[in-house]
Amino acid sequence: MKTLFLVGTAIAAMSAPVPLAAQEAAPDVAQSHSLAGPAPSSDANGGLADIIVTAQRRAETAQRAAVAIDVVSPQELTRAGVVTATMLNATVPALTVQQGGGANTTFFVRGVGNFTNNGYSDPAIAFNLDGIYLGRPTSTTGTFFDLERIEVLKGPQGTLYGRNATGGAINVIPAKPRLGERTLSVSGSFGNYDAIDAEAAANLPIGDNAAIRIAGKVVDRKGYNEDGTSDEVGQAVRAQLLIKPSPAVSIRLSGDYSHQGGAGVGASYVGTENFTPGTPATSISPPNYSFTAAGVDPFSGLLSPAGSAYFGHAVIPGTFINPAPLASPYLNNRYWGLTAEINADVAGGTLTILPSYRRAKLDNLFNGPSFRGSLNSEDDRQFSTELRFQGPRLGPIDWLVGGYYFNETVKGLYGINQYQIISFQDFTSKTKSYAAFGRVTAHLSDSLRFVAAGRYTHDGKDFNGGADTLIDLCTNAPPPFGPGCFGGPSLPVVQTLAQVPGAPAMPGPANAVPYGTAGNILFYIPNQVNAGIDKGRVTYRLAAEYDLAPASLLYASYETGYRSGGFSNAPGHETFEPEYVEAWTIGSKNRFFDRRLQFNVELFHWRYRNQQVSHYGLDANNSTNYFTENIGRSTIKGVDVEAQWLLTPTTRLSGTVQYLDARVKRYTYNSPRDATSPPPAVGCAVTPTTANGAPVYAIDCAGKPSYNSPRWSLNGGIEKSIALGAHKIVLNGDARYRSNSVIGFEYLPQQNSGAFWTFDASATFGAADDHWAVTGFVRNLTDKAVPLFTQFVAPAGGVISSIYAPPRTYGLRVRYTF
Repeated sequence: MKTLFLVGTAIAAMSAPVPLAAQEAAPDVAQSHSLAGPAPSSDANGGLADIIVTAQRRAETAQRAAVAIDVVSPQELTRAGVVTATMLNATVPALTVQQGGGANTTFFVRGVGNFTNNGYSDPAIAFNLDGIYLGRPTSTTGTFFDLERIEVLKGPQGTLYGRNATGGAINVIPAKPRLGERTLSVSGSFGNYDAIDAEAAANLPIGDNAAIRIAGKVVDRKGYNEDGTSDEVGQAVRAQLLIKPSPAVSIRLSGDYSHQGGAGVGASYVGTENFTPGTPATSISPPNYSFTAAGVDPFSGLLSPAGSAYFGHAVIPGTFINPAPLASPYLNNRYWGLTAEINADVAGGTLTILPSYRRAKLDNLFNGPSFRGSLNSEDDRQFSTELRFQGPRLGPIDWLVGGYYFNETVKGLYGINQYQIISFQDFTSKTKSYAAFGRVTAHLSDSLRFVAAGRYTHDGKDFNGGADTLIDLCTNAPPPFGPGCFGGPSLPVVQTLAQVPGAPAMPGPANAVPYGTAGNILFYIPNQVNAGIDKGRVTYRLAAEYDLAPASLLYASYETGYRSGGFSNAPGHETFEPEYVEAWTIGSKNRFFDRRLQFNVELFHWRYRNQQVSHYGLDANNSTNYFTENIGRSTIKGVDVEAQWLLTPTTRLSGTVQYLDARVKRYTYNSPRDATSPPPAVGCAVTPTTANGAPVYAIDCAGKPSYNSPRWSLNGGIEKSIALGAHKIVLNGDARYRSNSVIGFEYLPQQNSGAFWTFDASATFGAADDHWAVTGFVRNLTDKAVPLFTQFVAPAGGVISSIYAPPRTYGLRVRYTF
């Protein structure tokens, strides 16, 4: 902490004497929508334009918000091709977004996050659409169109955003209806992989005091992989009605619907870690293992001819069979919601009410080396209401109070086929959460402010679920001692136990029945989880803000956050405890040289305790299962520097550099051990021992880097506008660098992303008033295969597979505003 304060003092010393405009005028706000033209680089006075944010539940410019925040404009989203949350990787250095199969999306900010892959556990990054927290990571689909901006808050947001924001928050803010404005905007892009991306938005006034806005989007693109996976198929629509019955009252109603189809994200084979007793560790394998590369293209896909041929020679341990072909994946997910926002000036302050109802119905199947197929049905419902009152100023004191209620029910039916094992999971999870929060700002002078904020959250959770598990074992001795069970059947991809031939007659857990004619038998193991959580937690924020000059802000803060505990449908791992983050931040935001140069710097130091990690492992029945457990703590520190330079009125340079030192200080977990199980293939220390009287392998990953935490992250860009009378040309170039990052649970060498550069470019020709434009673009110019998530699966022949970011894409985008 001493280092952070010394650096903050140095920033103050550098900032104070720099000559600035005598008085910073009211900001010339860049108000733009996803279908409008490029956001203006300069304001009316020739300086950098301001952007209004609402990250602190009040409207203020991003440069005056004393929080660590990245703001992404709709133009940046369009330029980077962001149509889903996963593609935000290209725009925010501190953020990593992954998909690991099915409909779920995983978010990490500076190493804080979780490999969330089911409906049991909560995300560590709060995702908010139009001010509404979305409880399930699946619900982020269909939100990236007709936007005002996206705000990414870095660090715990335990007071204004509450639980499940230990790493930060993502605010997706749609464009709102505008009174008295009649506009129609349409745009469409066409590109390789037969990509079509069409969007439209209409704003229509209804008299003087009301307006409606209707927007829609259609995306249809073939898969990046040879087998058709990693495609994008979806439709979405949003309708809003704004009514202002009086100057003191506004009412906005919003409804949205989206559908996600296609095959979904897909992986490709990387290779196999083969158990080779006595082999020393190498640069590509842990002790007792040897790695064999698959030798297939990164974008081949698991179901391509090359991928199928490779996996067909794998041997499934325990069953000693060659695997049957993977099932073909699909998505058929629907999402819809209703939201209201009521603002009223009462008693000298502003009352805001935000009721919302959201629903998701999921029907999808995803595959992978770990899954012949996971067939999932899920019905998610949530109702929430938030009330805030921004009170009248009392002398030097600004204050805000609020309350929040969240009610969620998740009903799931999963049939998870892992070749040797099928787990049939039928569960209902219910959450009721209440919170009260407040913030007080004391203006000690015109330039010095102190902020204190706090929140009390009470979580009540109930989980009722069953997991019927079938285990396929071979009664013959394995090669070279016997024939194994080669030629025996693989278990089918079904959703209930009754759909497995022969299984319905199984009388109980201690019995086994033959399966096929090659020597296989099926064991049946039922498991029931009925558990509840009833806990409360106080989180808070303390901060100081000082205006070094009219356009220079220095701030320091300490904030806490927590993510609630939860449940797993796995024996021995039925519940897990909350996790906590404590964050110290010192930052400075500055505009120099008549607002033509922007320089912001943030230093941070976080402590991450009782860390939740979701992963595949062996449960108490020695069966492969997916569960969450508390396994460690981390220290996260670094510096984030952001700069923009309006070199000329038509040329803007921008760049962000983050240095991150995120390392686990304590990280231990156990894996069951018996006479036949080999030591686990992990890149951490493994020690045979006992726990609770049972033999286990103790795994210690202390000292390893945190997941998804590259030491260096850099984004840089240049924008040049060339006037041509009534027309103009806008040229954009963007570069992105990430150093190595750990992108898989086991810390295997293949689960390192490696350092990489990617480059995007675009050229736009259009009207000077931005009514129309034609843009040519290319993304990932060098066609770099960038792995996003790498999974190792011991029960499926030790196979490793990776999901990759998009390859090189290019196309043409046309936009017109009436």
